[in-house]
Amino acid sequence: MDKLRPRAVIFDLGSTLIEYEAVSWDELSRQCAASAREFLVRQGISVPGAEQFIEVFEGIRAGYRRIALESLVEWNVMQVGAELLERFHVECEDGFLDRFFDAYYVPVEKQLYIYDDVLDTLAMLKEKYPVMGLVSNTVFPERAHQKELHRFGIKPYLSFTVFSSTFKLRKPHPDIFYRAANLAGCEPSECVYIGDRYVEDVQGPIATGMQAILKANSAHEYPPDMPESLRRINTLSELVNHIEI
Repeated sequence: MDKLRPRAVIFDLGSTLIEYEAVSWDELSRQCAASAREFLVRQGISVPGAEQFIEVFEGIRAGYRRIALESLVEWNVMQVGAELLERFHVECEDGFLDRFFDAYYVPVEKQLYIYDDVLDTLAMLKEKYPVMGLVSNTVFPERAHQKELHRFGIKPYLSFTVFSSTFKLRKPHPDIFYRAANLAGCEPSECVYIGDRYVEDVQGPIATGMQAILKANSAHEYPPDMPESLRRINTLSELVNHIEI
């Protein structure tokens, strides 16, 4: 299989560059809701016990998730937080919802880590492909991820970022990939996209004409009928086998 010579290299974020799932998202969501409740208690706000609070939070979250999966219109945790606080008759003064989210996000920040080969691979790619970007599905405010990109030293390698919580549409919606190609200054067919999920990160970009490389994740289940021709890697450093360096 010939190596690719794209004009732009575009990455997914979670499980591709940074690992967010040291524990399952469902368990992490419960930890985050508990952390947000503790914040409210410290503010002297009367709220239900932990289990009831988490149950209410998860119920609101499930409704937003269901709509997003059907429509590909992205939701975000701030919406859930605002609805939750309204139910508990908590007034959101200026900046309060942001502080609520910051408390919610503490368990996520604590367990993040960058894969060992990411920075070396990005540096090697950047020498030949100066236009590199990122397209990520996320229900968290973009500011949280921009902070992480700085924290782990990834930001200097990226020409642009597109987060679904800001763009308002989530992968595999074609518009998010067209937006990335536009920011890259080239046609979708001149881009290669790398991510760990088959529907969002392979079928999504391919539908717009992009090339795609699957970064296989042992924690995911993949369709047994994936094309044999699909380019696959297990670690980011294996991109040298698929992209001309």
